[in-house]
Amino acid sequence: MSTVTAPRQHHNVTLAVLAVAALAYALLQTMVAPALPEIQHELGASPSTVTWVLTVYLLSASVTTPILGRLGDMFGKEHMLLAVLGLFALGSLIAALSSSLGLLVAGRAVQGAGGAVFPLAFGIIRDEFPRDRVATGIGLISATFGIGGGAGLVLSGLIVDHLSYRWIFWFGLVVVVIAMVATRLFVPESPVKSPARIDFAGAALASPACSLR
Repeated sequence: MSTVTAPRQHHNVTLAVLAVAALAYALLQTMVAPALPEIQHELGASPSTVTWVLTVYLLSASVTTPILGRLGDMFGKEHMLLAVLGLFALGSLIAALSSSLGLLVAGRAVQGAGGAVFPLAFGIIRDEFPRDRVATGIGLISATFGIGGGAGLVLSGLIVDHLSYRWIFWFGLVVVVIAMVATRLFVPESPVKSPARIDFAGAALASPACSLR
C-alpha cells in the first residue's frame, strides 16, 4: 500500500506568509506609542498608568513567548502559529472595543502572546527550508521586526492625526486575520516534533521578575 505525501508549498510562499505574521506583531509594538497622549486624554488616565499600554505588551511577550514556542515544538508549529495569531486577533479586538484603560491593558496583554510568532517562524524555516536557505529566511524574519517597528510609528502618526486611536487596533486585526488565513492555506505542518516539558513554575516566577526591571 503506497502513501501519498501532500505537496509542500514553495519556500518563498511560506516565507512571505511568515513575514506577514511577524510584521503584524512588530507593527503593533510601536504603533501605540504616538497614540499614548490621545489614549490618556480619552480614557482619563494618568501619565504613569497609560504607559502600561506599552509595558504590558512587552511583559506578556517575554513570559509567553518561550512557553508557546516550546508548545510548538511539542504539538506542531503551524497549529501553534495559528493559535498564537488567534490570540493576537482576540487581543486586538478587545483593545479596539475597550472603553477603559484596564480593558485596553488587558487586550494588550493578550496581544503580547503574538511575540511567539518569531520562534515559531524560525522553527518552521529550519524544518521546511533547504539548509542553504535557512540563514536567509531567519534573517528576513528578524529584519521584519525592525522594519515593522519603524513603519508602525509612521502609520500610527497618520492614523492618530486623521482617525481615532482605536483604528490602530482595527488595522492590526485586519493584518492578523490575513496572516491567519494565509498560514492555514500555505504554511505546511512540520513533521518535526520533540517531546518536552513546560516549566510553568519558572514562567510564573518570570512574570513578576520582568515587571520589576
